[in-house]
Amino acid sequence: MNAPVSRRRRLALALMRRVDQVLPTSRLEWAKAMRTEVDHLQDDRAALAWAMGCIVAGSRERINSMLSGNLKISRWIFVPEMLLCFVPLTLGWLDAIGGSSGIMRLNGDLIHKQFLATPDGAFALAALIAAAVLGPLGPLGLATAFRWVTSGRPPNSRWFRTALVAGPVVYGVLILVVRLATAGVGALGFDSADSFDFWSGILLLSALPSLGAAHLLRLDT
Repeated sequence: MNAPVSRRRRLALALMRRVDQVLPTSRLEWAKAMRTEVDHLQDDRAALAWAMGCIVAGSRERINSMLSGNLKISRWIFVPEMLLCFVPLTLGWLDAIGGSSGIMRLNGDLIHKQFLATPDGAFALAALIAAAVLGPLGPLGLATAFRWVTSGRPPNSRWFRTALVAGPVVYGVLILVVRLATAGVGALGFDSADSFDFWSGILLLSALPSLGAAHLLRLDT
């Protein structure tokens, strides 16, 4: 008649079953070796300590595999992610080009009246020019993502890859500088009247495009 299994042994066995789920598939041999070791331990306390150590080691290995992985995801998730990252910047660029105050609608008189003749107008003009110059990274990012989805080919140009990631960051920094120059340090706080519009704009037009481009280009490595 078999001796009853102690609570510590049952807990150790349960933890070892969890180790199989925690460890990445590339470390299945580790899981087998760990189970073999716990079966050979006669002392229940030692078996439980071993199982707890295996859980820690397995969790650490899972985290390492996630951090060093290729970040590949389903295309059904990747497509809406790329749309979320690049469509707002694309729309912002189109507005900076052909909107009511877009670059294409300006002439010498309008530039003088609406920008140069008003306080801090030069900063607003600089922000508009920055949107017109860096905004094309939005449609270019969409085109690059579409190319990857259809053919699996990322861009080869190092300059383009750098611009796709760094360009939106530069644009966000410029907008922050304009905000600081025109409204002061207090305008960067979250208690100002238009803080939600400003910071959501930074998120949609700068942070998300840069992160989306980094993810897109990370898929190639």
